[in-house]
Amino acid sequence: MQQLDAAGLNFGYSYNASPIISYDGEPAPDYTMGSYSPSTVPGCRAPHLWLEPGVSLYDRLGRGYTLLRFDPAADGSRLVSAATAAGVPLEIIDIPAGAAPAPYRHRLLICREDQHGAWRGEQAPSDPAALIDLLRGAAATGSRR
Repeated sequence: MQQLDAAGLNFGYSYNASPIISYDGEPAPDYTMGSYSPSTVPGCRAPHLWLEPGVSLYDRLGRGYTLLRFDPAADGSRLVSAATAAGVPLEIIDIPAGAAPAPYRHRLLICREDQHGAWRGEQAPSDPAALIDLLRGAAATGSRR
């Protein structure tokens, strides 16, 4: 009975065309009430993962934004500096090697406190301040980074 098995309803909602999410061109998985396809496409809810026994990623997401770093060599300092300069809370969580499920295929992912991805990439963008402005709603309407 689909109404009793609503994984899609509970976990599969994604934001489409939000002016405060930096989309990268990959479409979100199709939404259905009964099924859920974990994805890190910006706008999708970040897939669950255990950071350590009894500690979920969702337990650790900070107020404002959290930068998930899946490779310790990926430099997030310019993003943190840009966020700090704009007064935007941005914490970094380093994810242990091998701890992340397959949907986490990018080296960096910024999550909002509502557990939805706002941006992802292999390295910080060339203009991290512009990305932070977009995420906080201070960028020109329609811009995407």
